Amino acid sequence: MNDLLIKEFGNKFDLHPEEPEGALHSFAAIDLVQEQGMRAFVDTYGPLMKALDDKAAAAYFGGYLSNLALAVQYSVTGLSIVPDLSLMNLSIHLIPADGYCRIAFSLHEWKTEQGPEAEQGREVWRNDVFARFYQETAGPLVRSISQVSGLSLGEIWGQMPSKFNYYVDSFAAGLTDPKMLNRIEADYGYLKDEMSAEVFQMPRNPFHVKVRRIESLTDPEQTVQMRNRCCMYYRTEGGRLCYTCPRMKEGERAERREEFRSERAAAGK
Repeated sequence: MNDLLIKEFGNKFDLHPEEPEGALHSFAAIDLVQEQGMRAFVDTYGPLMKALDDKAAAAYFGGYLSNLALAVQYSVTGLSIVPDLSLMNLSIHLIPADGYCRIAFSLHEWKTEQGPEAEQGREVWRNDVFARFYQETAGPLVRSISQVSGLSLGEIWGQMPSKFNYYVDSFAAGLTDPKMLNRIEADYGYLKDEMSAEVFQMPRNPFHVKVRRIESLTDPEQTVQMRNRCCMYYRTEGGRLCYTCPRMKEGERAERREEFRSERAAAGK
């Protein structure tokens, strides 16, 4: 994989070939599957993101972990080559900026695995790559932070589908090649509709969810996707329920729209 592609992974997924600039704290991913290691991570991350409890830190972690999952999806579908995202090869970094703290990732060694050219062989390879990532990398991290924080596995895994739906649509929107568009649909379809729930050690595949749409905050003629699960922003200092949060009642959502549009009209926008 050339330097331009590696840089693209940094820009798109915050996945880097070395410790990213600004990292205040760094953790070996393999250490976080142990209770002591994950406890240290949550205790460090929580104050930096202004979490009011451990569950907020766990939900945010699940959201950032979706960047790695998207990197896998993008690699398999768009490049037919995937970097080594095993726990032993992965580090996790906390980078404070502008009053919040983002989570970034780096690889100790930028090793890659090339997929086969034949379509049938590629599907077998794709299925294996997805299973290995969710069983051996994402799964242990999700279960560990669930145990430490008390946030359910479903809530943590549930941070991923909404982000996937958005980015998969965005990726497809920039393409015209029918073969690649079909591959995007097929690969994402396999992940959410065909991959066994056993891979996630869950009763059902967490990506297999119904997308709900609601009236846009800004434009009554448009709709936006409701989040699959609450991101727990309201459990951070100064936070509140997001407009697209599934916890928000429809009456409150209507009030939020009216408030926003009235303020915008008063500002002459």
